[in-house]
Amino acid sequence: MKKIKYFLIPIILIVILAFCLTYPLYSRFPYPLSWDIWYHMRIVENFSSGFFTFDPVSFGPEGRIHTYPPLFHILLLGLYKLLNLIGLSLVDSARIMPAILFPLSAASMFFLVNRFYGKEMALLSSFFVLIIPVSLDRGIIASPQSLALVLMPLGFLTYLMGLNDRKYLYISGIISSGIFYTHGLSFIVFYISIVLFIALLYLAKREAKIKNFYIFTLITVIISFPWIIQLLNYGIASNIPYGGLFKLSFYPVKLGYITMALALPGLALLILRKKEEDLMLISWGVIAFILSRNYIPGLDLLPFRFIEFLAYPIAFYSSFAIFEFVKDKKREVFVAAIVGIMIISCFPAAEYVSKVRPMVGNEEYSAFSYLNNNSIEGNFTVASSWFTSPIIGKVSGLKNVEGGYASGSWDYIKRSQDVTSLYSGNFTITEIYNIKYIYLGPREISEFKNSENHLNDSSIDKLYNSDKSSMYIFWSSYYE
Repeated sequence: MKKIKYFLIPIILIVILAFCLTYPLYSRFPYPLSWDIWYHMRIVENFSSGFFTFDPVSFGPEGRIHTYPPLFHILLLGLYKLLNLIGLSLVDSARIMPAILFPLSAASMFFLVNRFYGKEMALLSSFFVLIIPVSLDRGIIASPQSLALVLMPLGFLTYLMGLNDRKYLYISGIISSGIFYTHGLSFIVFYISIVLFIALLYLAKREAKIKNFYIFTLITVIISFPWIIQLLNYGIASNIPYGGLFKLSFYPVKLGYITMALALPGLALLILRKKEEDLMLISWGVIAFILSRNYIPGLDLLPFRFIEFLAYPIAFYSSFAIFEFVKDKKREVFVAAIVGIMIISCFPAAEYVSKVRPMVGNEEYSAFSYLNNNSIEGNFTVASSWFTSPIIGKVSGLKNVEGGYASGSWDYIKRSQDVTSLYSGNFTITEIYNIKYIYLGPREISEFKNSENHLNDSSIDKLYNSDKSSMYIFWSSYYE
């Protein structure tokens, strides 16, 4: 009983801190913080309507095959059905989801580190996960990656335990397929980290345990097979846009100056130890870093996003360094050092949370709601920037020319070029996509230069207008 008590206390502390960072945002804002959650909410509505593999709103008027992994949408749908019993909406469910997933991801990291390094280091590692800027940036929004970051530490944990007990290897394979069904980039980091771990294990101990890896991979493939077939049938986008590359000097900004300063010596100490668990956590950090640098020419996989995965091993490296530095000190010095670092590290996190705002405001939401209540019936589409499209699609219910995750489709480039042409005054584009409405908001004004002048100088009628948002309507299907 005493052992359970000392195990639960740090978990409770992690959950309370994560909840304090996320739940106040739920009460402060009526909308979710990110843009992409609007796309995922609409996919949840598609699921409720029986559209599991087809997205009728994006890429209107015909729609497109839906190839985003389904597990996050199933979870959000289940949460919505549960919260709807007490009167909360789907938007409310999306707003409250970070207060569930972020604590779970920190707790997941706790379980991984605790198993091999003890609860004190696990608690500190989880604390760093919560306050590292880029990790916090991901944690305060609801997204498939947030769910994947709950599963990844558990996947690494069960794989390590499976080296000695095969039943955990089966569990690791199940978790691996769960990551595959959740988020593609997360699966890439997870699986390649396992591959690197096998290589490092062979170099360090001359034992690769290939059979374990084959079993793990086989289970992953078998369970993931239905979605693999879906991707093979309908394609994986070949035109994912290059997402930018951070300078190395910017890594401390995203990963925290204190944690980065501690992580490097922590990593060096881990390399010298060469234990299996050390090699796994080293592999995770190395793969996330390599992918964040985009060292493979022609493979544009949004390199800036991989820094978010790097935050978790960095959190552990930092904790490991601290414990190595103070392990021979008096307990009072040890406690003072840990508490001092934790307090200092909290300030940037608290400041960041105090400044975040949703990416849609009341004014834009009102414009989209107006379209929902006053649109003309028919198989029409709405033109806007790719960023605004999923929000318009969710709130208005109308089809978009591009839609959420437009870059994840084969004809994205042509549609993107056509939308740019439309905002530049080429209104013949309306006929191609049966466009009835065009939205002009802050994002469109910024992205499409002089778009406001092109629209206002034309004979197109303005259907709706406010300080930041305007909605134009095409009364005929063709404009000279």
